[in-house]
Amino acid sequence: MKRTLLLTLLCLFLYKGPIYAQEDNVFYNFDNSFENLSAPDSISLFTGAFAFARIGGENYAGARFQPELNLGKVGVGFDIPVYFNLETGKFYSDELKSGSGVLRLISYVRYGRKKQDPVYLKMGQLRGESIGYGSLLNNYNNTVSFEKRKVGLSYDIRIKKVIGIEGLYSDFNTESFNLFAIRPYVRPFGSSDIPVIKTLDFGFTYITDKDHTDRFGDNTGKNEFLSDGVNAYGFDMGITLINSSFINLTGYAHLSKLAKIKSDSLALFHQAVPPTQGYGEGKGMGLGLNANMNVVGNFFRLNSRIERLWYTDNYLPQFFDAHYEINKDAKILALGNAKNKQGIYGSLTASLMDKILVGGNLLLPDNVSEETPASMQLNLRTKDLFDKIIIEGYYTKGNLVGFSDAFEFDENSLALMRFAYKISPIVATGIDYRWTWSKQESGEYKADNSVMPYIALRFEF
Repeated sequence: MKRTLLLTLLCLFLYKGPIYAQEDNVFYNFDNSFENLSAPDSISLFTGAFAFARIGGENYAGARFQPELNLGKVGVGFDIPVYFNLETGKFYSDELKSGSGVLRLISYVRYGRKKQDPVYLKMGQLRGESIGYGSLLNNYNNTVSFEKRKVGLSYDIRIKKVIGIEGLYSDFNTESFNLFAIRPYVRPFGSSDIPVIKTLDFGFTYITDKDHTDRFGDNTGKNEFLSDGVNAYGFDMGITLINSSFINLTGYAHLSKLAKIKSDSLALFHQAVPPTQGYGEGKGMGLGLNANMNVVGNFFRLNSRIERLWYTDNYLPQFFDAHYEINKDAKILALGNAKNKQGIYGSLTASLMDKILVGGNLLLPDNVSEETPASMQLNLRTKDLFDKIIIEGYYTKGNLVGFSDAFEFDENSLALMRFAYKISPIVATGIDYRWTWSKQESGEYKADNSVMPYIALRFEF
């Protein structure tokens, strides 16, 4: 029954990836970030929101300025907070402390568009990232705390349509070696004119994380089970089966492995609470199809993906996901009790007149349990609906065991919801709701929610 309800949810709200017709010799983009559906390269934006905000359990008032400059292939986004504590009157400066400091005021610097241009680089906040066909790293976010944004790097470089390399690094703010992913790939016939065959590509993925960041500042906030790091490997291949003005259909397959984590503290934990099947390396594989469809030209477009998964004990598909950065130790412990399973990964995005985009994705084992839970993500964006209304939403939930838990906000949730009304072409008023992670007085991070009413000035130039 739980599986049926979750499949129903999948059919109603599934999201994956940007929607666009793939051109010849362009690698398919499995990045599912709505950022790729933002304003055209030639449009720059200025947004300034005057608001009340609740951060870390304290109340602030002030403004947040978020200009975006787009000049051809180059884009720069800023996020500049100017808040004052309503009780103490002190300026809010936490977003500038430690690590890269003022660099956090730059939310991103971008060159090119991923999978559309031969060279793509993005530095700053990373959201909805995937590597290859997403077997190991998919829907990954490097930042889970709104006021403690990270500076990471995502890139994809292709040479003469034949060889390329993509990857990411999660956080330049710390001295430890954090999440690092790299995938060299090759299209042997990419420079030829042979239909279908020229789209065949092969890639090898390597991912490692040796994050020793002291989150609390007293040597107690390090990841306990990452002393020797986590390592993962994968091989994938794909081919574009159909490429027309109506549909672009890509088939793909992947094999991957999560190496056994060699950590003394993890071994001691497993001695005290041993996994029922033992603990070792885990392996997984999958076969999938992805389709981009222009159902009615640009009026109604669909992007869908369906994938069949098989995996052994001690393996979780898409291990590096939107929830990985919340609690890495918890993710590692989950591998110990992960059982041999089969499952489905599905996603769907619908675009109506490029005004309304709605969808989501769902990772669903055949038999959902606490050892092998499901995960989901929902997205919604409207652009000047009825010329007045703006609605945006992003919600992700991990460790999902039953449908009743799907919309229960807890330590496995991340959410942003925005409702706004345009008073004039450049002025809007609205309210933001965030369920995210915030830093407490103790230095610890915990799940927190905030409501922020605001008046915003926004215009294009």
